[in-house]
Amino acid sequence: MLFFACCLLSQALPAQTPARESLFADAYTIDARKCGKLNLCIDNISFFNNLETGGDVQKGYTLPGFRIYPRLTYYPASMIKLEAGVSLLRYWGADKYPNYVYLDIAEWKAPDYQAGFHLQPFFRAQIQPVPQLNIVLGHIYGGSNHGLIEPLYNPELNLTADPEMGAQIIYNSRIAHLDAWVNWENFIFRNEMNSEVMTTGVSAGLHITNPQSFFYLGIPVQVLANHHGGEIDISTKGVISLINGATGLQFGFNFNKSGFKYLGLSLMGAGYKNLHSEKPLLFEQGWAACSKLNIRFGDFDLKAIFWRSGNFINLFGSPVFGNVSTSKENWNFPRITVFNPGIQYERKFGAGLYLGANFECFIAPGFTMYQEQDPIKTEKYFGTSAGLFLRINPSIVLKK
Repeated sequence: MLFFACCLLSQALPAQTPARESLFADAYTIDARKCGKLNLCIDNISFFNNLETGGDVQKGYTLPGFRIYPRLTYYPASMIKLEAGVSLLRYWGADKYPNYVYLDIAEWKAPDYQAGFHLQPFFRAQIQPVPQLNIVLGHIYGGSNHGLIEPLYNPELNLTADPEMGAQIIYNSRIAHLDAWVNWENFIFRNEMNSEVMTTGVSAGLHITNPQSFFYLGIPVQVLANHHGGEIDISTKGVISLINGATGLQFGFNFNKSGFKYLGLSLMGAGYKNLHSEKPLLFEQGWAACSKLNIRFGDFDLKAIFWRSGNFINLFGSPVFGNVSTSKENWNFPRITVFNPGIQYERKFGAGLYLGANFECFIAPGFTMYQEQDPIKTEKYFGTSAGLFLRINPSIVLKK
């Protein structure tokens, strides 16, 4: 039904401008003129990112290294793209890597490791039956491509988490955008001690006005659900299913000038819910309010996020926006307020060549923490994050 509806809409509505490649995002549309071509793509992002935080909420660390995705890209038909290669992650100063799924900085696992790189095979099969619709199997367009707000998805995961693998549907038109996906994080065999792990998500937007017009008004809807379980394992961890969601209004002004380009404001409410857990959690459900001001001037992007939450567990967002400490066991804080100003620089020097830098602060007034049931008053929280990034993504034509 979804496919049929998309086909009908595609006949009546022009497509929205496709997503462009940037530091952390990929252009996903297929160019029909590339039919029959074979390309060698060497996609690399080198990074140096430093996080300085207070120890009660999360611990600070530095990420120096690079990711590279060498792969062959073939277009067997005007609407089909196949990609095959490897995904390699290396941190400078590290020679051994724990051999399991990465969702953040991995914990050390000495008995089972890879040497030199954290390495995975890479494969993507994609079909674009109409210009507005893309269906992807294998390695999907994940990370920042989903366009989730920062409290739901930490942009730093573009550097540390494994590429997302599973299935994805992307629909893009004048009136709506839809990105629906399943990321299969851990497959299990029969009688395995580990649990099956998967994340499903929807990032959608209803365009009340044209996104390319001077004034934009839209309704974003974002949902993330994470499930740990399975029926053929022998794990004793039990089933856990958690969900995050957010929706609201987004306003924007497109100036399309060489200097001042964009002014936007989003006002969103968010929620957390424990759908199922065989073991008690710190919070069963929670709420949040998020507002974000965004200004784009030249190659600079300025942001200011104001976040207020209660009993909120964020699945993939920065720990600063959650109500559970990741640095101290059983520490939580039922109410928090976070102010997150930042500036990002991104410059394109040519096809597939990007230089970027960012600096942001995380500021929170003093709040009450709980160590199990005992309240502890904390000082004002202040943290910073700064990074330098270089993406080089050349595409070499091997067969025209």
